[in-house]
Amino acid sequence: MFRELHGDAVKKEIEEYIRTSVRSFNERGITPKLAVIRAGEDPGQIYYEGAILKQSKAYGIETQAIRFTGNINQALVDVTLEAVNGDETVHGIIMLRPFPEHIDEEKLRTMLKPDKDVDAITDISIAELFVGKADAFYACTAEACMDVMHYYGISAEGKKVTIVGRSLTVGKPLAIMMLNDNATITVCHSKTPVEDQIEACRNADIVVLATGRTQGYGPEYFRDGQIVLDVGTGTGRDGKMHGDLDIDAVMESGEITDFTYTPVPGGIGRVTTAILLRNIIKAANRAVK
Repeated sequence: MFRELHGDAVKKEIEEYIRTSVRSFNERGITPKLAVIRAGEDPGQIYYEGAILKQSKAYGIETQAIRFTGNINQALVDVTLEAVNGDETVHGIIMLRPFPEHIDEEKLRTMLKPDKDVDAITDISIAELFVGKADAFYACTAEACMDVMHYYGISAEGKKVTIVGRSLTVGKPLAIMMLNDNATITVCHSKTPVEDQIEACRNADIVVLATGRTQGYGPEYFRDGQIVLDVGTGTGRDGKMHGDLDIDAVMESGEITDFTYTPVPGGIGRVTTAILLRNIIKAANRAVK
């Protein structure tokens, strides 16, 4: 049996918390506010920005969209970030990355005020994750994986988990989150030999695919009884959106009959934006305190 872990139910639960929290802030004369900084015309970033702005409005969260052309200079981006860092009405800031190549993204990351770091990219956010601080900001996509598991009653404790991908936004923070939930972790990446990746995936109870290799993982990577969290998004062979998991090939192989996975679209991505906005509530609470 093939089972899908849909993100809509998880998102709905988070949405109710956000709406209740926004109403509570409004009663105290406070409107949670998010600043979104983008440079250039990357289609994926434009799509994500649009989703953030649309959902923020629906929840009553104020937004400030700061958009630069692709040839913007470093000094202006620096000054702008400093301004929103110091703006007390702005509770959270997200920088849509990557920036154009001539922009020093690492400098901006270190400039970002940790109390407004709703995308969890600063050193302090990473350190708070490492020590398991309860009210820390966690990387949104990685936390979405954990929220989906918790919602469906899937425990990582005592499980073998293989994460394919080691990015700062998914692979690395998720490995720590899974470790904090008492899982045994294997992390594969672009330098891991393919045969070793296949072995690590097949030996795992839970597999997380976070590489951006659209439909790049077929039945040879999996076995019966596994749970696969698919973080990837991209254009597949049919021109439609797909994840890293080639679910059609897995189903058609006839070798696997018991398989649980998150669909793309409709899985982890549905939860990620909601978690970003939940982090705005967390940031507003920090500001009030």
